[in-house]
Amino acid sequence: MPQRAASQLRFVEVPETTASAVARAGVDVAIGFTAGTAATWVLLLVAAIVFDEALWDLERATGFDEFFRLTVPALFVLGPVLALAIPTLSGVAAAQSLRLLERHAAQHPDAVPSWAQESRIAILPARYARRAVLTIAVVAMAVGGFALLFGLFDDEGRGQPAVWAIVVVSVVAVLGWLVVRVLLQAAEEEQDARRVAIRAPWQRLESTTEAMERRRREALPVEDPPALLRPRAFARLETALIVAAVATGVSVVAWFASVWLRQPCRRCDEQYYDEPVERFIDGLSLYGGIAIAVCGAIVVLLTAAFVIVRRIRERTAFRQVADGRPRWWTDDAALPLLLRQRAGRMTTWLVAGGIAPPALWVAAVVVSGFEPEWADASAVRTAGVVAAVVAIAASGSALLIATRDARAAAVERNALRTVFSPGDPDLKEIAEREAQARRARRAAARAARRGQS
Repeated sequence: MPQRAASQLRFVEVPETTASAVARAGVDVAIGFTAGTAATWVLLLVAAIVFDEALWDLERATGFDEFFRLTVPALFVLGPVLALAIPTLSGVAAAQSLRLLERHAAQHPDAVPSWAQESRIAILPARYARRAVLTIAVVAMAVGGFALLFGLFDDEGRGQPAVWAIVVVSVVAVLGWLVVRVLLQAAEEEQDARRVAIRAPWQRLESTTEAMERRRREALPVEDPPALLRPRAFARLETALIVAAVATGVSVVAWFASVWLRQPCRRCDEQYYDEPVERFIDGLSLYGGIAIAVCGAIVVLLTAAFVIVRRIRERTAFRQVADGRPRWWTDDAALPLLLRQRAGRMTTWLVAGGIAPPALWVAAVVVSGFEPEWADASAVRTAGVVAAVVAIAASGSALLIATRDARAAAVERNALRTVFSPGDPDLKEIAEREAQARRARRAAARAARRGQS
């Protein structure tokens, strides 16, 4: 390769197409929605136990026990659906990433994609499809096995055609999995051949590209980053978030102690004690539940602040390098901007996991027939419709946020790469450099203290 061409080699972020951006956004929405659904149900479980232990009158007045019980059937429906959605959407995203990199390899064979982008096809689409099919097979085996036992050993179940229909469908699903997995293995081999073909020219260029970027980086003038981008500007917020998360964990442990004292094992009878132990258990359950809710709310608020500050930092960095003038900031300021989770992706998780799931649970319970004595039936139905609309709107908003951020990320990070020539660091390398920087700061602080003494 001519020297002039070699000097132009760079690692790049391949711009997303609309299809690849939407596919990646769909995975993020599914992950956030699944985590939020599980977390919301666990909080409902905690609230149900607190009501049962310490707030009996309020529980009877609100009908919360009925509300919680109606979430259980919905959980058995949502669980398999979400377990299937994540590998399915991940397979679609991997397929789009594979097409994106194939197109890039054909159009720009001398522009090596970054480690972060190549890692998207580390697991091939067919492998995700195999996981999705395996999920269906596992659910079919569980449901079919239960139906078979019900049909064989229960007189009522033996005479119900629906039970045997479930068994037949489950057997067909398992046999289908055995056939499809063979076809998917062949598809995975074909996709692996495509991956090897597009990576072959990049592998030949990686060492040369790394050397060119290192040479450019070593010649760059070193500058101090803006104050907002210095690591310590973010440290207090990160520390507060860690403290709040630890406090939430301690609250959970304290609350669980009340559950354990009441029922030491799953098959044990509930235990009751003389005063003041009984009052202590009720108080531990009540105030432990309140502490979980309060600490959890603080974690959510601090996380939202964390995301806002991170986005401000991203925009500040992009504006700082808009002139295209090459220079270098410190490693712990420059490198995280290239590989850490972006604010847009974290916002997607917050919206998809914090807003949509609670609304979904309300809608699911209303559909299941929730009719408390204190509420008008038409008002309950209206609340269910509103909750469903909120869940759909939140999920759609999260998808839009993630899609726009996926496309903006390539633009902003390519601008940073043009200025910094950072090479192709990965998360492990960033963690090692940050650890070295922390050790250097501590050593400098110790030296300064010794000098003062």
